Amino acid sequence: MAAAVTREILEGAGAASFCKTSGATGLHVYVPLDAQYEYLQVQQFAKIVNMLVNYRLPDTTSIERTPCKRYHKVYLDYLQNRRGQTMVAPYSVRPRRGAPVCAPLQWDEVNEELDPMRFTMKTTMKRVGQTGDLWKGVLGPGADLHACLVLLEKMFAAV
Repeated sequence: MAAAVTREILEGAGAASFCKTSGATGLHVYVPLDAQYEYLQVQQFAKIVNMLVNYRLPDTTSIERTPCKRYHKVYLDYLQNRRGQTMVAPYSVRPRRGAPVCAPLQWDEVNEELDPMRFTMKTTMKRVGQTGDLWKGVLGPGADLHACLVLLEKMFAAV
């Protein structure tokens, strides 16, 4: 649900987004930026989007980093964008039971029935053969963060 709301907010801001499994229990949402922004600009944009998601879903999400302070809530990790932070590359096999893969998703797959364990080392090549590279668009045109922030400001003012 948090990923779907993130997508809605990003769409409302005029930004394309792409989702992938982490290869574990989480989801990662990416916004193409075409390497045109500084790190702090991107981090602040991610923070604003996550604050809006948290505002819409306060009972199920948190931007609180400390696990005991966000008790059983989905952590919206805008700090994942910091320097030196490792990220799991798409199509990477994770060192977990069943060999799950960090799998790019179609947005209609992001729902309560999503089972990240269905994307494994054994199933991923067939999936890519059927769907093509769902991650290809991440390298597409980058979002205009200034224009996105103007739209987000309007969205936030309406709240």
